[in-house]
Amino acid sequence: LQTRPRPRLAGQAQTRSTDPLGPKAAGPVGAYGRIVRLHQIEHAYSMLNMSSARHTDDRTTAARIRDAAIQLMGEIGYGKATIREIAAAADVSPGLVLHHFGSKEGLRAACDEYVVGQFAHSRTETVESGSTDPFSAMADIQKETPLLRYLMQSLREGSNAAAHLFDEVVRESEQLMELSVREGVMRQSADLRAQAVLLVAWQYGGLLLQEHVARSLGAEPFSEEFTARYARAALEVLTHGVFADSRYEDAWNGFGAETDDKER
Repeated sequence: LQTRPRPRLAGQAQTRSTDPLGPKAAGPVGAYGRIVRLHQIEHAYSMLNMSSARHTDDRTTAARIRDAAIQLMGEIGYGKATIREIAAAADVSPGLVLHHFGSKEGLRAACDEYVVGQFAHSRTETVESGSTDPFSAMADIQKETPLLRYLMQSLREGSNAAAHLFDEVVRESEQLMELSVREGVMRQSADLRAQAVLLVAWQYGGLLLQEHVARSLGAEPFSEEFTARYARAALEVLTHGVFADSRYEDAWNGFGAETDDKER
């Protein structure tokens, strides 16, 4: 049925159309054209918004997934943590996890790279600033607890990925030690590579045994009391040493020289 136009009363001014799409949008055909044009405008607006926000959204989502994976893998290990559980912790779909990282192995590689990079960055900043503030150091350690738990779980696995992670930590530590020597924080070593491996093994060996170490110190693992006491003991050893003289070092240096002579 078609309705007749309402007759205009005498003296009544004719109103202008307020339709933003213009007067051609009136009538059945005009209404259809208006709907089509609205859809076109909406689609164009959506595309503009997506193109301008995609980079930020993708980066934020990927970081949220990565952080959730570090937290979960640090608590239960890589083998037990599933893509579905990681996605739930990050409040995304499992498909989005795979979209960003390709696979669970790809996600672990991204987590490894991030963890090593974070430790290297924070320690480099400390060396370059010359800061010795224990309160700042304690705050950093507490903030890094999820990363430490992740490292602990990863190194326990004994996988190829764990071996690669250990090697990356050693490489970053060796570079940091070279910087520390230049900055006058550390003494030059006769074998910097071996020293870096030794210190990393000591550091993360203590991390792997942290439950036993904390129990022996009468404190909870990763607690402030445990961290402060452990750090003081480690720094005393590293700063002043343990032995009263160099007799043991001299003996082993002599052993190394005799071994080299025999090999020749």
